Amino acid sequence: MKRILKYSFILFFVGIILAIAPPSLGLFNPGFDLRIIHSNDHHAHLEPITVNETELGGIVRRKTLIDRLKIQNPRETLLLDAGDIFQGTLYFNQYLGQADLPFYNQMNYQAVTLGNHEFDRGQTVLANFIKKAKFPMLSANLEIAPNSPLAGLVKPWVILSVKGKKIGVFGLTTEATANMSSPGEGVGFTDAIQAAKKAVSELKKQGVNKIIGLTHIGLESDLELAKTVNDIDIIIGGHSHTPLGSMPNAKQPYPIVETTPKGQKVLVVTSWEWGKYLGDLQVKFNRRGEVTSWTGTPHAIDVQIQPDASFAQQLAKFSASLEVLRQTIIGKTLTPLEGSRDLVRTQETNLGNLITDAMLNKLRPDGAEIALLNSGGIRSSIPAGNISVSQVIEVMPFGNTIARLDLTGEQLKQALEHGVSQVELGEGRFPQVSGLRFIYDPKAPAGSRVISVTIIDQSGQEKPLDLTATYRVVANNFMSIGGDGYEVMKSGKNQVDTGFLLADVVIDYIKKQSEINMKSGDRIRVK
Repeated sequence: MKRILKYSFILFFVGIILAIAPPSLGLFNPGFDLRIIHSNDHHAHLEPITVNETELGGIVRRKTLIDRLKIQNPRETLLLDAGDIFQGTLYFNQYLGQADLPFYNQMNYQAVTLGNHEFDRGQTVLANFIKKAKFPMLSANLEIAPNSPLAGLVKPWVILSVKGKKIGVFGLTTEATANMSSPGEGVGFTDAIQAAKKAVSELKKQGVNKIIGLTHIGLESDLELAKTVNDIDIIIGGHSHTPLGSMPNAKQPYPIVETTPKGQKVLVVTSWEWGKYLGDLQVKFNRRGEVTSWTGTPHAIDVQIQPDASFAQQLAKFSASLEVLRQTIIGKTLTPLEGSRDLVRTQETNLGNLITDAMLNKLRPDGAEIALLNSGGIRSSIPAGNISVSQVIEVMPFGNTIARLDLTGEQLKQALEHGVSQVELGEGRFPQVSGLRFIYDPKAPAGSRVISVTIIDQSGQEKPLDLTATYRVVANNFMSIGGDGYEVMKSGKNQVDTGFLLADVVIDYIKKQSEINMKSGDRIRVK
């Protein structure tokens, strides 16, 4: 009897302690663990690419890595993508997203945000993609007219269940899509911040206290979002193709930790581009839905990861028909297009003019005024006669995209100085240009060779370079991150990797010309 009374007494006091214990002790709810695996800016890169002699990416290895990570936490894992599945390789040109879709379905993505490039081929192509997707496509700042093919297909947010817990995920798409892509009539983009506030409010009304922003607005805008909108716990971003953490050329950690106006911690992550890396964020929430601890690891998708056999077989079927596309005739040139190493790295050439004209033409609607291209990105010539897709790819085999950035006149002059600083050595930094003309003295000291720069607008009007003005410049993505020593490019404002494959841009430009009759000799002059 005494023993019974003793244990009853103990249980009574334990009950009192539990009743008065604060929630932060976690005695009733020790916390909730969530793992988020994420990707962004896939850009139709189903095959791996080589980066600094290292093979990265490829959908067949991504599948293996995702399966491996999911096994570790099968009931606590979300798989998300922050947009721009479309555009960037011949797979998209041929299949318009339908080659990528079965792989995304089989990997069991749970939500994908609309990127700007999802609109590149208009609303019907995107609608066909969404109708076959086994995951919701999100964008809270997208307005769709009732008569649009997209009507009823895009959700502002979704509530996902993980171990019985509600996880709210809302999407955002860059407002610049109207100028950067081809959304067409009946589609509009509202202010991302205001749309986020509305989405968060609606999710909270549904009893959700763990909220993820799945965004395609770029890292700078993601950080602003984190500092402006309360009650967002995590932001999974895309659009700016920014490396973080252990990714090459990363300047910021993974995750970046920001603070809301209410003092809440917000984790901001992104996973670079093209499926080279896979983001992996592990988070613990308390009972109030607040992030209390975290760890993050970007995983390289490299040759150490075995390809998934089933995916490899499926990809081979899609790849086979691309050979026909590569032999497609897209135009005709009346003169040889000069891309030989000894010429293109020391002087203006007509092929350099063609490529930079195509770059500038592509981004004129986004306000671009000037195009620059490092000549090391031009690897062969094209003889007079018919031009095939494969010939263009041979000229530009690196899979570069085009990027836009804003440079001051002073920065632009520095870029040109750098471009001609080793012309006597035939270095790949030598610039091919469009939208300007410049004169330089190769005998002057490096850094002081550029004598004059003239800006030529779309109507042909000429003005001297204004060192204090700001110019919107198009370059390839390699140059925009400081490649070939163009460090000044890294200081450019409003940088965006458009995701447009440079070879595709040139192919489209050639298709629009009845015949190519490019000349050279008036853009770069030697004193």
